[in-house]
Amino acid sequence: MGKIDAPMVSFLTLGCRANQYESDVISAELAGYGVNIVEFGEPCDISVINTCTVTAESDRKSRQMIRRAASFSKHVIVTGCYSQNDPEGAANQDKVTYVCGNSGKAALSRTVLSLLEQIRSGESPEKTVDVSAPDSVSSVEMTLSVPMRTRSYIKIEDGCNNRCSYCTINAARGPVRSKLPETVVSEAARLSAAGTCEIILTGIETASYGLDFPERRPYGHALADLICDIGRIPTVKRIGLGSLEPTVMSRYFTDKVSAAEAVLPHFHLSVQSGSTKILRMMRRRYTAEGALEAVGRIKEAMPGVTLSADMIVGFPGETEEDFLETLDFVKKVRFLHLHIFPYSKRKGTEAASMKDQVPEEIKKERARILKEAGDEIKTGILADYVRNHPKGKPVHVLLEKNLSKDAKGHSEHFIEVRIRDYNNGIGTVVPVFLESSDGKYCYGHAER
Repeated sequence: MGKIDAPMVSFLTLGCRANQYESDVISAELAGYGVNIVEFGEPCDISVINTCTVTAESDRKSRQMIRRAASFSKHVIVTGCYSQNDPEGAANQDKVTYVCGNSGKAALSRTVLSLLEQIRSGESPEKTVDVSAPDSVSSVEMTLSVPMRTRSYIKIEDGCNNRCSYCTINAARGPVRSKLPETVVSEAARLSAAGTCEIILTGIETASYGLDFPERRPYGHALADLICDIGRIPTVKRIGLGSLEPTVMSRYFTDKVSAAEAVLPHFHLSVQSGSTKILRMMRRRYTAEGALEAVGRIKEAMPGVTLSADMIVGFPGETEEDFLETLDFVKKVRFLHLHIFPYSKRKGTEAASMKDQVPEEIKKERARILKEAGDEIKTGILADYVRNHPKGKPVHVLLEKNLSKDAKGHSEHFIEVRIRDYNNGIGTVVPVFLESSDGKYCYGHAER
């Protein structure tokens, strides 16, 4: 293989925000060493595939993207949750040179540099599988030095102590490990000073932040205090949060976050079902009634707050009555967004061997019904957002993309807004006066 004058590396990230953060950190480190980071799909020396295994479809897509990378890359590196749980499946793909799990991500930039050096010297790197237990603290100690996108993610926690009956993420990510508060605050200050308008705190089970600290405190308390610490940084303007379990919404948590002015009035909840029977079979740590109480607390503390949620339909044993309870739950809460997943059987999980597996056609039908209900609710929320917003007062939209004549972004309530006749300022927050909505977006004009 010939000399590489300008080494080129591409990244493809599947799955969660924690994965995206880790890819950003590795990419930034490589760029600091003079490596050219190119778009995935462009001819390159190495493609890094950061994989996901949350569903069977995630595994399939991970394998598909590995094969795709081989079509334009000289070498492929595979990391992430899929390779953690099935390293041989990842390794047995064309052009895969190196496979590591999640614990190997902290050192992955050095691995890439070593491979590039071997390629430069004309060597043919040997295939290596280096997957260790996913309990290293090194992965949570990764920090981002420069902003990589409109929003900057900060991974504050890795791992999960839950034992949900349908999930393999605990095996792929290990137990909860939390980044020290002072490290998170320093990272947030650095990124916001460099121009980041919005910081999103994320993790594998974000609300478990701090449960591994020596002085163990009630669930969610360490996270609430961390949010307040970040909110006191003068350059931090907007703070968002990754997916949260409803049980984090204690009175302590809601009082703290509602008092922090930089916290965005939108939360994504990992609810999964509105049926207490199904939640117990999933081994979730709350009931449907408890989740409704938690939603009530945050709505009381932050009037006008919007919520989104993950929902699984067709879990083993889910009857029509159970599904109708979930439908009723969704209508009571009035979620802005629903991420709906038909239950996916995962090998090795308790749920995979449960009785009364729901037929695929019933799962699809329930997903359709829930989506229609969610769409109707969203239409109403957007109409209310325009109708009830104080006249002459703008919403504040973080611009994310220019369209042909307009621009789009999300308001502080995570409502997508299209700005008419506006085509600049990506990565900035723009005051926008609302005019209308169509069930999918709100429309308005920027302050002139």
